[in-house]
Amino acid sequence: MEIKSRIWIEKDGKPFIGYGKIELLKKVDSEHSITAAAKALKMSYKKAWNLLNDMEQLAEEPLLVKSIGGKSGGSSKLTPYGKQLITQFEHLNTKCETFLNNEYKPLSNGIS
Repeated sequence: MEIKSRIWIEKDGKPFIGYGKIELLKKVDSEHSITAAAKALKMSYKKAWNLLNDMEQLAEEPLLVKSIGGKSGGSSKLTPYGKQLITQFEHLNTKCETFLNNEYKPLSNGIS
């Protein structure tokens, strides 16, 4: 058995980042498009845009560099800060799960 948890980070009492928002950032990074990322995650463009906008409002620096569409369409790319945010959050999440599982081991003796 393993303990699983979900963590999120708030700023000024508002949710800044969590697992779902990190997945959205990762998908925007791989797809270079908010529209494609939203489709891949089975969410509306409006919801994806709102989540990204909410993060940007609370972030220390811009998360995305957006270029407006046109003949060949627009694109969105993560800034170095956006990529760093993903890395730091995933590291924190891994440390949290490792800690919880290590704390659980003594309690789980004899439980199958």
